[in-house]
Amino acid sequence: MVPRFARPIPVLSMVTNEVLDYIYIVHSHRIIDWNPAVLNPGALQTYAQVISQRGSPLKNRFGFVDGTVRPIARPDNNQRVVYNGHKRVHALKFQSLALPNGIIGNLYGPVVSTSVLFFKFPLYVEGGSQWQIQVLKRASLLSE
Repeated sequence: MVPRFARPIPVLSMVTNEVLDYIYIVHSHRIIDWNPAVLNPGALQTYAQVISQRGSPLKNRFGFVDGTVRPIARPDNNQRVVYNGHKRVHALKFQSLALPNGIIGNLYGPVVSTSVLFFKFPLYVEGGSQWQIQVLKRASLLSE
């Protein structure tokens, strides 16, 4: 890309980071906030019925937790914080709720690779709104 834009690599990297920051600031709410158009009680019931019809023994499952580890460049400082011993790479973790229609219902992350609490799905663990909690209770995903 250096010949195409006639700029040194650090300048191209800074421009790329600025564009990514702008996209995150403008559009992050589309995947990290509770989306009532996709996650309303009627839609959750439909997702649960579709999954049940495909052979799931659970009648109240409306999505699937998907965790991923994304490698990153080795940082200059705090290398141990982001080192993933299992994958043997410096990385950040993300967790999402995948719905049967292919849409990501909720996204959590990034989280440092050494985080033990990562596997508790944060959609209802980390203080969702009362409406979210009531929907999940009706779906029998949370105990009273």
